[in-house]
Amino acid sequence: MALSIVKETIELESITTDANGNAYVTKHINLDEGKRHRLVQMDAFEDAYPASDSEIEIVISPYPAIPTNMEYQPAGVPPLTNRYPAGGDDSVLFKERRQSFRTALTGGNIVQFPSAEISALNTFSFYTDHVYVNMHFMADPQTTLENIAYSFLLVLDDKSVSSLVHSLGVLSEQHDAMCALVMSNGRMQSRDTLFGNVFPMWRYGGIRREHTITPLAANGFFLDIASRDSEQMQNPTQIRQAVADARQMSAFDAALGLRRPDWLREFLNAGYEAGPIRPNPIPLKYADNGNTRMF
Repeated sequence: MALSIVKETIELESITTDANGNAYVTKHINLDEGKRHRLVQMDAFEDAYPASDSEIEIVISPYPAIPTNMEYQPAGVPPLTNRYPAGGDDSVLFKERRQSFRTALTGGNIVQFPSAEISALNTFSFYTDHVYVNMHFMADPQTTLENIAYSFLLVLDDKSVSSLVHSLGVLSEQHDAMCALVMSNGRMQSRDTLFGNVFPMWRYGGIRREHTITPLAANGFFLDIASRDSEQMQNPTQIRQAVADARQMSAFDAALGLRRPDWLREFLNAGYEAGPIRPNPIPLKYADNGNTRMF
């Protein structure tokens, strides 16, 4: 493992938020070319106390993080909008959310993804020959934030790879960097739909292949039954109805309907598919040599 240490700072006398209360700052950092990089550890430090309070997003990404149309805090006054992509997005290597206050007596809330406890086990690799430090400051509209000073420490594990692997990795990261302005990838569920959505099968719907029908149904027509056992036989109309039941499916969120296995039609006589059979078929007699004799 070849570790490389990158130390960078972002220092600005002042920045001014736009009409939505946002201000964005980025810094480009060059890395070794033609290698696979893995961000092993990341740390951010606030070197000075700003002149105004603000909410801050910090994102480490192979390409500049593009603000989305999603809100950071819709209930705020004013609402904080145009946040960065979520920490779980493929274009994000590391994300930190913090509050910056003008006085040293008030501590800011800092959360990270991956968290500080597991970030050393981060195995997400990237191949781009550079990395970006992105900062998003959120405050009241047209507010000037002064005395901006932050330090960053990146610990990278670099490994040489072939030009093909490196090129494909860069291409993939370029596609991932294309920001989705609005994400909606969850599915609303309720307690009713969660009951048996997969288990048990009857709640999901369809035909259970393992379900068998009783000898009183169509089985009695074509299965060999011992001659001493009394059994109710089925007429062609009843058998055709059983076949129709076997071909009927139920809705995915409804219980199983007509209880007939779908394999029933595989063993049917052609007469039940084409139409009624003759009530009294011509009897067949066989000679000793196997030839058919007809009377």
